[in-house]
Amino acid sequence: MGKVGGILRGLKPYGDKRVVGTFGLGMASGFPLTFVISLMGFWLSYNDVSKADVGLFALATSFYTWKFLWSPAIDRLPLGPITKIFGQRRGWLLFIQGLMAACLLAISVLNPADQLFEVAVFTCAIAFLSASQDIVIDAYRIEILGDEDQGHSAASYVFGYRTANFIAGVGVLLIADQIGWGLAISLLPLLLLPGTLAVLWLGEPTHSREDDEFMEEEAQRAPKSLFAARFREAVILPFKEFSKRDNWLLVLLFILFFKAGDAVASIMTAPLIRDMEFSLTAVAYANKTVGFITLMVGVGLGAALYKQIGMYKALFLSGILMMLTNLGFAWLSVGETEQWRLAVVIGMENFATGLGTTVIIAYMASLCNANFTATQYALLSSLANQARTVLGAPSGFVAESVGWVEFFVYATVLAIPGLILLYILMKKDIAGIKNTHDLEKVNI
Repeated sequence: MGKVGGILRGLKPYGDKRVVGTFGLGMASGFPLTFVISLMGFWLSYNDVSKADVGLFALATSFYTWKFLWSPAIDRLPLGPITKIFGQRRGWLLFIQGLMAACLLAISVLNPADQLFEVAVFTCAIAFLSASQDIVIDAYRIEILGDEDQGHSAASYVFGYRTANFIAGVGVLLIADQIGWGLAISLLPLLLLPGTLAVLWLGEPTHSREDDEFMEEEAQRAPKSLFAARFREAVILPFKEFSKRDNWLLVLLFILFFKAGDAVASIMTAPLIRDMEFSLTAVAYANKTVGFITLMVGVGLGAALYKQIGMYKALFLSGILMMLTNLGFAWLSVGETEQWRLAVVIGMENFATGLGTTVIIAYMASLCNANFTATQYALLSSLANQARTVLGAPSGFVAESVGWVEFFVYATVLAIPGLILLYILMKKDIAGIKNTHDLEKVNI
């Protein structure tokens, strides 16, 4: 009974309505990025768009890397009657979701073979709205829970995120294979509903400012002009507060490079699978069924690892696994077109991704000051996406030039700088804590 009781106590936080609601928010957040990065790759590849052009579509993810630029507006700017009725966070979310649904329906009637420019325009619009939705959702889920629950919140969010990945991936690929891409894509707005229902159920966060030392000092320097004071509070102070922390630049560099190799490899998996002539049904089974199961195991283990073995050890373990699983695609590319081989590679890759995503989300949430949740988390998550855009855009040209084996070895090597930065950061944090004789301040 002792073990059973321990398991039940471990699962108890997932029964909190706020954690349950975070699952729905993850679903709304997860599928648009899946569409932009993964499903777009299949849609374009199976309509005979070149690998170089498929790679260039990674530029649409630029909106995820620069979302901190407009996050202060979403954080502070009201939307008139919508804000009065639903509140700041919920009002923005519902407004963005309505626009995204319209764009998905518009792109579903296009044909990439002869309307590639139009497809690119709507893809960019969907990416922009998706990044904007993430700003709202990230702030909302952090504000409705305390710091002690961020690990469970991150796991629930990723569970929802990946559930939407699974539904979108399997549903779109199977419907596209049997009926057509247009109908498959037009059904995607339904996946926004869990997030909508979650915020209507949970209500607006009862968020209040924290009067820490930094905010007390800055309050004395506030400009007399109301506009200048609000601009300073929304745009300048979030970045100023973060830059006053120890090792802040190392933290930003680590977040930038942590998932670089994994992000670059994900851009070219669809063209590789297309080159190997796997059917969409085979991909739906391996990539979205076996992969979904292994990913969910990784997500659940990620939350447990973050709490049990410590933040840095969990980051190290997940980073190494994500790096090594890139080599699986190199192995896949030199063998036969067999479904079991695809399932093995996708399963290993998704397990490592689930582990790493949960850990890094919990880590970034822990870095946010409660006074600047939306803007600071947008900055951190933007950096996490930067490598995918900068290194992912030319990935098609690299793959065409060097071949699949060399490309995935290159993606593996890109993960090394992030691990080196993590090691340096850990050593500096340990040294700082030993100097203060307070080992409880960091979870090593």
